[in-house]
Amino acid sequence: MNTAEISEHPPIYDRLVKERGDVLAETRKVAEQTQAQARQALDWSAVRHSQRTFSAFG
Repeated sequence: MNTAEISEHPPIYDRLVKERGDVLAETRKVAEQTQAQARQALDWSAVRHSQRTFSAFG
């Protein structure tokens, strides 16, 4: 077996991707979207900025 054969996906993987879709790629995409949403939800920089500019005493 040469290095090219080792680095390629086994034939069953290609067949499963054709039959079921590339679950790993879809999972990776959803994980990236979730991370972006979490980063945005946990971003408190706008709140800190508004607290600096807000004054309860006018």
